[in-house]
Amino acid sequence: MNRGTGAGRRITGLAAGLTAGALILTGCSDGGEASSGKSPSASASVAATAPPGELKAIASVPMEHEDGPAHVELLVLSRTAANTVTARFRIVNDGKNPIKLSTSLSEMGHSLDPNLGDALAASGIGLVDARNDKVYFPLPTPDEDNKCACTWLHNNPVPAGGYINVYATFPSPPADVQRATVMVPLAVPFQDVPITDAPVEPLKTQVDPTKVKLGKPRILALRNLTEGTDQSVADDAQDRSVLLSTDTLFAVDKADLTPRADQLLRQVAAQIDASDDDTVTVDGHADSTGNDAINQPLSERRAKAVADRLKSLVTRQGVTYRSAGHGSKEPVATNDTEEGRRKNRRVTVAFTRPRPSAPPAAGGGRAYQRGQSATLGTGTFQSASAAGLKVEVNGLHRDSSGLVVMVWTLRNTGQQKQDFGQKLERTAANHGSNPRPMRLGTTGGALLFDKAAQVRYNPLSVETGPCVCSVVGFSEARHILGPGESVVLWDAYKPAPNAANLELQVPWERGADGVVPGLTIG
Repeated sequence: MNRGTGAGRRITGLAAGLTAGALILTGCSDGGEASSGKSPSASASVAATAPPGELKAIASVPMEHEDGPAHVELLVLSRTAANTVTARFRIVNDGKNPIKLSTSLSEMGHSLDPNLGDALAASGIGLVDARNDKVYFPLPTPDEDNKCACTWLHNNPVPAGGYINVYATFPSPPADVQRATVMVPLAVPFQDVPITDAPVEPLKTQVDPTKVKLGKPRILALRNLTEGTDQSVADDAQDRSVLLSTDTLFAVDKADLTPRADQLLRQVAAQIDASDDDTVTVDGHADSTGNDAINQPLSERRAKAVADRLKSLVTRQGVTYRSAGHGSKEPVATNDTEEGRRKNRRVTVAFTRPRPSAPPAAGGGRAYQRGQSATLGTGTFQSASAAGLKVEVNGLHRDSSGLVVMVWTLRNTGQQKQDFGQKLERTAANHGSNPRPMRLGTTGGALLFDKAAQVRYNPLSVETGPCVCSVVGFSEARHILGPGESVVLWDAYKPAPNAANLELQVPWERGADGVVPGLTIG
């Protein structure tokens, strides 16, 4: 996930540029317990022997920190007291220099968000319930020195060749959620981990949730955007917005529905029938071409035409339709490019999201583990400025919740250093529109293209803006590759259950600059 929804880790505005915000606190408590001894898992094997008295790792993933190579070991994920779930980790330094984690594991977001997690703690570790499209962050402890039921990381570096113990305690997902994906900033996620009832031996500095005042649980919705030429679908945990292109629905400057429009609206009507919403809103929008003396009434007529046709197609009783036109006042994309203007010419139909009749079948493969050497496909970049860069897809796994995690390697086979920190994000210049809310410095521009359905799956995002993907654009994250170096990255998606033969499209100077075709979800 990205370290900020705008220009910095905790942004105060776009003018913050490409710097990460600094936060200075006094009265710091001690951090997680550290060891300067031999790394507990010097090899890639999860089964490596743990230190005496320490828990054995159940999974291990790489961490990409600018201070040097590291990996994270998940030790336990278990239901604990006070309706909580606690995760324990070891962060292992595989290099020769200390790794400073002061703000590396904090929650990303806007600095004006009063509920944002502690900036100097492991507040950005997330528990993903993809079945219900929720992400759980560590519980806040507002009256404690450490404002988070998680490890304090300020002045607590990981010693060279050693490790530190880290914990995070979350609000518990529903009892029927028995597996979850665990995200640790700067590391590949632990996908589809069983939530057990095994006892968790607390760390010395661990907060007991039964003995402190807990703040409001930080539970945020996941958002999913699937983009096509005729229509795009934006989902969150509760609602769905179907964005229909007016280029398909209507002739130029007309408000009469085309034959193709009727096909699309029948699909939307079926979704409304499957929803339990009693109110459907229909909003017409235009690009900035011309003026609103024309665009405003045209957008109103078009919205009404769509609402009237849906009313005749939907079979469920008791549904009310509300239509409105907005002219060019509410763009979702830039009006400076043709692609952006095309996205702005739309009619949006919004209603409560239908619930799937059954979860999609899990893939036949397995979740990514550190040291996994499989290569599912490779590609190079078209732009001269990316000469020598190579993309390798190492994992594309769907679990029982429908979550698909793609793990990929960016490798520098050239002779020059490459700074990729701000190159892999979704941007208006490359994709026609920026992320909403704005963000920078992630791999959120890595899209999966479904040739059969002619749609592009965007990485998931959290409702506050951050991408459910790798952080690459801030000081703690690795963002420069020297000749012969590589970095392991990841993105999470929720594609259609029948999605197959996908193509990874990675941006650089254009939206699909690096392309890896022929990918199959396992």
